[in-house]
Amino acid sequence: MSIRHYLSITRWRQTLSLKGLLQQLLGAFGVLWLLTEITSFFSEAAEIWLAQHWWLFMILGIAYALYSNTPKTSFSHRLSGRDALIEVAVVDALGIPGALVVPCNTTFDTDLGGLVERSPSVQGKVLSDEYQGNVDHLDFDIDQQLRAEGYLHEEVEIEKPGKKRKYEIGTVIQFRRNDRLFYFLAHTHINESGRATGTVEELKTSLAKLWYYISEKGDKGDIVIPVLGTGHARIHLRREEVIRNIIDSFIASCSEKNYCDKLTIAIYPQDVDRYNIDLMELDNYLEYSCKYAQFDTEPDVGEGRAIA
Repeated sequence: MSIRHYLSITRWRQTLSLKGLLQQLLGAFGVLWLLTEITSFFSEAAEIWLAQHWWLFMILGIAYALYSNTPKTSFSHRLSGRDALIEVAVVDALGIPGALVVPCNTTFDTDLGGLVERSPSVQGKVLSDEYQGNVDHLDFDIDQQLRAEGYLHEEVEIEKPGKKRKYEIGTVIQFRRNDRLFYFLAHTHINESGRATGTVEELKTSLAKLWYYISEKGDKGDIVIPVLGTGHARIHLRREEVIRNIIDSFIASCSEKNYCDKLTIAIYPQDVDRYNIDLMELDNYLEYSCKYAQFDTEPDVGEGRAIA
């Protein structure tokens, strides 16, 4: 994490409180008193030195308070009753290991006149970093997997840029590139102007289909997912709400199968300050959801409930 994270006023405001600072200072003076009592029994000179240098313990107390309340870059909790860890991390999704969920649209467009590669989206970074901007190569991998899965499609009725074959919301394909597994998830549509659009219900549908696909056809291991639908998709939810939806849907999907060792929800670093994301609140929500998750026990139901 860059130094910018630790200099962020927003993040310090979330983690540091006057009450916490006073508690740390009182703790430091408590240590001073204890050391003074112990050393006075053995050495009068040491007792005098400690009494004269009380200010040193104040400095150490402040330093410890600041260290203890340093803004978090990640937090994780283990899902109760399931062997799965859920993590929320302030990190570029492409910068950490694990199978990566790549958000895309229902026509699986990869170019749109160069908009995809130039955009800061996960798909744009995959195209530029993993495929060196070779759109044809990425298109080949996508088309090959769409055919292999046997998905039905329909022709796009509107005049839109890009591809004309449209697939259902929640369509998932997987393939490997440079020893990394990618899950491309169709969760938005492209309109006449070449802009992505999506709804809250389509987001929830996409997540449910994603987890089902991975549980049935994916590799068991670590999964990395960005905060879906909050960029070009223009879904009317705050980023915290999208993250809570991802947490809830994943927990619900764990009723029947343990298909994932670790899920990491990656928050783009600049978004934390830009959108004032409350990491402390998300940490509390994740901890509570993991601790008190309830799962359906009826066979073949395949759903669970995350208690919020």
